[in-house]
Amino acid sequence: MATPLITDGQITAIPQYQATVERRVPSGLESTLGNAGLPRAVIAASKEKPKGTEGKQVTNKTVLQQHVEFWDDDGDGVIRPFDTFRGFRRLGFNLFICIGAIFVVHIGFAYVTQSSWIPILGNPFFKIYVDKIHKGKHGSDSETFDTEGRFVPEKFEEIFSKYDRDGKGGLSFNDIRRLIYGNANAIDPFGWISAIFEWGILFLLCAQNGLVSKEDIRSQFDGSLFYRVAERQKERKSRNYSFPVLYKNLSEDFKNYSKIK
Repeated sequence: MATPLITDGQITAIPQYQATVERRVPSGLESTLGNAGLPRAVIAASKEKPKGTEGKQVTNKTVLQQHVEFWDDDGDGVIRPFDTFRGFRRLGFNLFICIGAIFVVHIGFAYVTQSSWIPILGNPFFKIYVDKIHKGKHGSDSETFDTEGRFVPEKFEEIFSKYDRDGKGGLSFNDIRRLIYGNANAIDPFGWISAIFEWGILFLLCAQNGLVSKEDIRSQFDGSLFYRVAERQKERKSRNYSFPVLYKNLSEDFKNYSKIK
């Protein structure tokens, strides 16, 4: 009979059940994270970033609230359909994805975050309320967010111990596909669709050479990734717009100089 795999003195995998062998639990987190299973309310802590995102101001918002506040551009605590559209445009997505995001996000999460129990009539414009965003936590996810919107480092590290099997420092498209399948709960179509949408958007947003880095995945949980990407998009647009103007000005200067000569 095969010997069970043992980690830190505890049996964490059984050869007869291949899923436990393929999807390893993380180990050695105590040295940097202490109690890695303890949910963090305001920071997205990982083994490499135990204090969360460097330079990010600690606020009284949960990590899940930080995750969505990029789309609350005016800071009023309400995300309207146009806010979602504008936010996805700032990230560089085309009109098709931006419009699709409105339907997926607001149909899926507007009702659960509203105060009234009356659907649509209580929220006819499908607004999402940031202070109740924890009610929008869905099934078939990695459980990195707990039901109150806190960040669980151990669950985050499980993403990579289970699906980054060759230690690339990130996830490929096939890794993400296996992750979505591995986290899928029975009879949970909304959770399946949400997971596909969220991971699909993340892959399109920041995959480099077919790989989404661990740091990009971590920083999207606390929302800091979205601000970085939006700033890059803004700079790219600025360069694209300024080059023709610069070329035109130089051409006119050259012509004027030629006339003088």
